[in-house]
Amino acid sequence: MPRTARLYALFFLMVTMASASSGAAQGTTPGAQPAPPVAPADPVPDTAPIPETVPVQVPELLLNPVPVADDPAAADLAAIQASQRPVVLDPTAKAKTQVTIDRKTHVGAALGFAGPFGAIGSLQILHGLGADIDDDGTRVKAVCAAPLPHCAQGFLLRADAGSGGGRFSLGVGAWANVSEEEFKGTAGVALRVALAHTWGNPIGQPTGVTFLGPELDLSVKRINLTLGVLFKVAGDGGSAALFSWGLGFGL
Repeated sequence: MPRTARLYALFFLMVTMASASSGAAQGTTPGAQPAPPVAPADPVPDTAPIPETVPVQVPELLLNPVPVADDPAAADLAAIQASQRPVVLDPTAKAKTQVTIDRKTHVGAALGFAGPFGAIGSLQILHGLGADIDDDGTRVKAVCAAPLPHCAQGFLLRADAGSGGGRFSLGVGAWANVSEEEFKGTAGVALRVALAHTWGNPIGQPTGVTFLGPELDLSVKRINLTLGVLFKVAGDGGSAALFSWGLGFGL
């Protein structure tokens, strides 16, 4: 190659290398178009508006949760309250039965006529277990007087005095005061062992005679009926056994 041609080739190589190094320094490739200038972003002002917050309504049930008990009835009530539904009470629903039990003493008095004692007055005491029952308009007050654990080891005492004699009795019994639509009044029953003695003007028997025997008392709405059999245990004359009876009105 002539010397002049070698000089031109060397000059062309140097120019090409200089252009390549300049393009690499500027991040471009030879022959590529330069990138357009990027506009600077607008600065954010210090008083930029704060986006408006939307209020959130929290359900009242979450603020005030309703406790739910283990009892199914309480759980149902809590569910009704949570759903805010009105509770409608059934007017035909029956009230629960209320029962009160405790020791009780009942004292009763009566006036009547009995054989062989004539006109007579009576005083009776029942001591034992008492019950007060209230069930949907029905009220029952009762006393059980008997020497049993279920009747609080109770007892019955009765004393009678009349124009022809008197008696003292010990036994068992029950008394009740009932108030309902079909029946209102008292009822009772008693089984006694009576020790009787005649004085004054007894009916069909001499004075000074002592009898002993069982008697049964029934009472409904203050009407008292007494039936029994008495056997003579002391005294002169009179019957060895007699039929005792009585009719009275409770006070």
